[in-house]
Amino acid sequence: MTDPPQPVRTFLCACLAGVILTATAPAADRLVWLDGRTLDAEVVSIDAEGRIRLGGRDTPVDLDGLRRIQRPPVERAGAAPDACDVFLTGGGRLRATAVTFDGKAFAVDWAHGNGQRLPLEVVRAVRLGSVPGKEKPSGPPAFASARRQAETARDELFAVVDGAIEVIRGALQRIDPDSVQFIWNDKERRVARDRVYGVVLARRGSGPDHTGRCLVDLADGSSVWMTVRRLRDGQLAGALAGGGEMTVPWSAVTRLQVRSRRMAFLSDLDPVEVKQEALVTYAGPWRRDRSVAGGPLMLGDRSYEKGLGVHSRCRLVYDLGGRFDVFAVTIGIDASADGRGDCLFTVEADGKPLFAKRMTGADAPHEVRLPISGARRLTLDVAWGEDLDLADRANWCDARVLKDEAT
Repeated sequence: MTDPPQPVRTFLCACLAGVILTATAPAADRLVWLDGRTLDAEVVSIDAEGRIRLGGRDTPVDLDGLRRIQRPPVERAGAAPDACDVFLTGGGRLRATAVTFDGKAFAVDWAHGNGQRLPLEVVRAVRLGSVPGKEKPSGPPAFASARRQAETARDELFAVVDGAIEVIRGALQRIDPDSVQFIWNDKERRVARDRVYGVVLARRGSGPDHTGRCLVDLADGSSVWMTVRRLRDGQLAGALAGGGEMTVPWSAVTRLQVRSRRMAFLSDLDPVEVKQEALVTYAGPWRRDRSVAGGPLMLGDRSYEKGLGVHSRCRLVYDLGGRFDVFAVTIGIDASADGRGDCLFTVEADGKPLFAKRMTGADAPHEVRLPISGARRLTLDVAWGEDLDLADRANWCDARVLKDEAT
């Protein structure tokens, strides 16, 4: 038997390797509505009123009616080995190659331009260097903890001394290419930049409300909260949370997460009543956006960014003021319980029972959608089942309240 011609051999080898040789068009943008519906279409433009024009459709889509826009896959651009991080007051960060500060504003060189001006009020912290031999992806715990604090009275400089971090409290004056000027003990001092890990800026009060804003995730690993002004000619422009403007190429956006005015996550709200009562095992207090054990919210092999992690028994009451129409959530026992756990999930609106379901660690996640129009108080309760409260790591994943229509 003779060998097939070269083109045929190439085709056969490709088939055996699972490679499709025909050209395929890139995937479209995926729009996800608040109610979970999806649509794959090309996002052409967004105007100042938040109307989205889609390719092949005459009727625009309301940005505030969406949960997110998932962009087609793009090649992720890694940051340079000596990259800086600029952590923003409103959340998110910019992966930068250079950062300076003139006393009023930061100038940032990054993947989408050099000299991006960021007002002082926009920046929460900057990472300028590393700790030789000790660098972790999240940085030193003290630095991460400081930049997450709701309030800090003074700026904090994290200096590298003999391979360890030393924290100096005072006031940042300047960041130059070779040095950092910082006041402490009533004297202005100049510190070599290669001896500064980073600086956390003073902050008073809570961060800005993200309602009506979008979290823009970019291919270089940066992310930024902004109020979208427009998408036109391939450029996405918006106002930053805390002040300032920014424009990025739409082609560099990997995901646009919308914090709709028509939706609120319960983990972003404060309960007006909390009741926790252990039976045998005390597993700690309820948590926002984490399991009660402290890890990510996991149901089966899926993780959730938003939700509530509790241990039975836990009762949380939220004052909604009659502003929402639907409560939606996915419930289950966290995967960290390794199949154990037995809980009773119940939901009430203004004291009226709406839902009750027993869940064990062996059960698949269960999606719930309940009408709550006009309800002022929403109560979530998890009680122990037949196996006492052992391993009752209950998750209210993606717990959110929705308005049927924009108001």
